[in-house]
Amino acid sequence: MKRSEITRWSLLAIAVLMAPVGLQAAFAPRSFFDDFPLGRGWISAGHAAYDEHLVRDVGVLFLALIVATVWCAVRREAMMAMAVAWLLQGVLHLGYHVGHLDGLEAVDKTALVVSLALVPVLALIAIWGSIAERGT
Repeated sequence: MKRSEITRWSLLAIAVLMAPVGLQAAFAPRSFFDDFPLGRGWISAGHAAYDEHLVRDVGVLFLALIVATVWCAVRREAMMAMAVAWLLQGVLHLGYHVGHLDGLEAVDKTALVVSLALVPVLALIAIWGSIAERGT
């Protein structure tokens, strides 16, 4: 497999993984806040106040980033830029949640950290593929 295909498929995997998050937050914000993921309530576990506007905005931003990601992957353009954007989002998102695991059961802590680490790992794979392709 060409390294540019590794980049492309890594970005598409991020888009697929993040689509349910963006869709639920944008179109079912209360459910996202109370139940995400799969009834586990990770978002509401921090006892923050529900803000429909904020949850919908986050969902829409995720959807916009997903559209841009798919666009770049399909056209095979600006894939490095998209990978860097997801790396930034993923590292900062993971960093926040690692510092706010109080109130979650051990299984939820583990699942949260592992699931959030997927985005920066896939982004790093995409970056590696993009850099390696330029070197060949």
